[in-house]
Amino acid sequence: MKALSCVELHEESTELITNCGDDNDLLEIDYINLNPDPPVRGEILKIEFKGNLKEQVDDGAYVLITVKYGLVQLLKKKFDFCEEIVKVDEQCPLEKGKLVFNKDVELPKEIPPQYFFSTQGKYTVEAQIFTNDDKRVTCLHGVTSFPRY
Repeated sequence: MKALSCVELHEESTELITNCGDDNDLLEIDYINLNPDPPVRGEILKIEFKGNLKEQVDDGAYVLITVKYGLVQLLKKKFDFCEEIVKVDEQCPLEKGKLVFNKDVELPKEIPPQYFFSTQGKYTVEAQIFTNDDKRVTCLHGVTSFPRY
């Protein structure tokens, strides 16, 4: 297992998502699995996640997302975390303790491919989640590309 961060995931996880947080984060991540790994345009991506929350996460929590395609920043935005987690059948408050979820995401066929010898087509995503009193819950960094077919 490769990790780009100080904090490694506890169990075997995808190498496409790394923990960019530290030991002070409120979420200890056991694993994040993707199937297929790496993701494929036009297919269903199955995401499995398991972790442990050290403290309850209440309404008012937020997530800062940055998405880049190659060197171009596509998105940098703050989202209401509690509004977003409904999409994975969770809701705030997230209770202290074990946290497990599974989600299927349909990836569009229109995702631009990576061109040979180019950074184009390489997507990077960083997501930092904070409580309503600005304690960091976690930081995740993801990288993937979609080859030409």
